[in-house]
Amino acid sequence: MARIGYIYKPSDYPGNPDETTRGELAALFEHLCPGDPKAEPHAGYALLAHSPRLALNIAHLADYIVREMPWTQRRDLRELAIQALNLHFKCDFSFQAHLRYAQVSGITLEQQAAIPYWRTSSLFDEEQRLVIEYSFAVATGDVPGELFSRVVGRYGERGAVELTAAISWWSFWAMILNALRPEFSFERAKPLAKDAQELIGQSHERST
Repeated sequence: MARIGYIYKPSDYPGNPDETTRGELAALFEHLCPGDPKAEPHAGYALLAHSPRLALNIAHLADYIVREMPWTQRRDLRELAIQALNLHFKCDFSFQAHLRYAQVSGITLEQQAAIPYWRTSSLFDEEQRLVIEYSFAVATGDVPGELFSRVVGRYGERGAVELTAAISWWSFWAMILNALRPEFSFERAKPLAKDAQELIGQSHERST
């Protein structure tokens, strides 16, 4: 069970919020669930909504990192890095939430289960091993120069910065979720509406 209350709609906010907070809540939920007053954000945002302005700024950053930043548009590599980080931080909530998303993005259940054995597993190619190795290195705070050079050699300096930012971003989420402890359910962990549409689109592409 979560350690603080969920805020799935503005009226869930505890106490009697002042006018500024009410405005921030309205802006947050309009951004997360535009045009649909019955829609709800996923559990992570329902906890961050205790600080609605913070949650809104995080959502704005997420919009760029997830949907626009060039490196993360390789969804298979992105999801592989996310699941490696979820394993590193022991973030069961996020790992479970990304299981299907990773599959639709091209990372099989077998690959997700084999991430701890990435060095020897035949399920990963050279690029996938590089992403896993770099994700673990950044998460531990120990990035050897030789490893960083390989990342630059593969993705260029811009790509290396973006990959590092992506790893930092999902590490940030894993740490927040581990502290706040949302209760996992497939319904509550579902992606936001925009992400759900992306997921449906990927599934359709792979079935045709």
